Amino acid sequence: MSDFVEEVEQFLASFSPEEVAVSRHAFRTILGGEPALVAELPVALGLSPQAVGAALARLAERGTVAVEPDPDRIVGVRGLSLIESDHRLTLAGRELYAWCAVDAVGIPAALGVDARVESHCEHCRAPLTAALTGGALTEAPEGMVIWAVERDLSRSLRAHT
Repeated sequence: MSDFVEEVEQFLASFSPEEVAVSRHAFRTILGGEPALVAELPVALGLSPQAVGAALARLAERGTVAVEPDPDRIVGVRGLSLIESDHRLTLAGRELYAWCAVDAVGIPAALGVDARVESHCEHCRAPLTAALTGGALTEAPEGMVIWAVERDLSRSLRAHT
């Protein structure tokens, strides 16, 4: 397991300052229930349009961002999404989505916030609901387990979770 943790740490450290800035801004905007408009990023972040474009291209290649065209807007980043998925996440009364079950529980846990998670058993498709209070799991079906398999971090996280 320590090798995996080390790989994750190396992966996170490999993001450029521009990629981190774009990700953080988009995450905060999506957390507020709105997409991040790509055209607004250079001014909001104090970066050139070319730097923003390069950061977005690299984030997309890594599978850590979802951008919808016309107008270009970021609708998902680092597991948090405005696009409906199997993993519904209610934060501060706002309905959002996660790319996977680990993100659905991990995002509110990392933020230390109250949340309701609605998902399903991957095996039998039975609905599952969990609640977090202050980031701690306070309600879940007895015996619920979230499986997180080791994965190749050089592949797109969005496409392979």
